[in-house]
Amino acid sequence: MHSARAFVFVCAGLLGVGLLLPRFAAADWPTDPRVNVALCTGNQYYPSIASDDAGGAIVAWQDSSSGNNDIYAQRIAAGGIVRWTADGVALCTATGIQAYPSIVADGAGGAIVTWEDYRSGSYDIYAQRISADGTVRWTADGVALCTATGDQSRPTIVSDGAGGAIVTWQDERSGSTDIYAQRISAGGTVQWTANGVALCTTTGGQYEPKIVSDGAGGALVTWYDERSGWNNPHIYAQRISADGTVQWTADGVALCTATHAQYYPT
Repeated sequence: MHSARAFVFVCAGLLGVGLLLPRFAAADWPTDPRVNVALCTGNQYYPSIASDDAGGAIVAWQDSSSGNNDIYAQRIAAGGIVRWTADGVALCTATGIQAYPSIVADGAGGAIVTWEDYRSGSYDIYAQRISADGTVRWTADGVALCTATGDQSRPTIVSDGAGGAIVTWQDERSGSTDIYAQRISAGGTVQWTANGVALCTTTGGQYEPKIVSDGAGGALVTWYDERSGWNNPHIYAQRISADGTVQWTADGVALCTATHAQYYPT
């Protein structure tokens, strides 16, 4: 029987967390679905993938091999060859838990990764950039996007079209759960208001934001929203411009307020 320990594997067209299977050593992708290319063999979770703009991919994941939960990344070429250090390059090995990475291409063959980070004793939002050759570009262990009071969690990321990124997350600084966003430049400088711009701070909770570029340097964000009651959530959205200005109705535009509940938009 195979071990049930988790590893990060990829095969052409598929990324997953697989069981321990024979490692493929040749230069081409395996044709046997039971034999995948190992990116890291230890205890890894929650992989997130982006194109390397050269036919391959960069994968980031949460890694507990050290006994802590850290963030690592690995690049794999179009031909199935692992490009960087064996078992991945460390993006953050700070104290505390780093979890739930989300990745986007940086437009130069590398990537920007964001995650939720417990180094301070509550969850904050950090990001790191890694170049095409596997060099970490920004401050060691990442740049803080939000360290406000309360927990910030579940970040998702999109390119800003200029080598940087826009990140959105759910935020508990007010005592309820709201939606915030922050932009970071290609050089690792935070662009908007410290600790992020509020997209929605209305009553009730707002959860699980998802983000996409608006094609003009800004972004569109959607989430599910309990302003009508915890048992009657609906779907809302907001647009934010490249300079951090909220574009639509305060606290978002309702996309669906049908009877009963709507969850987990994308």
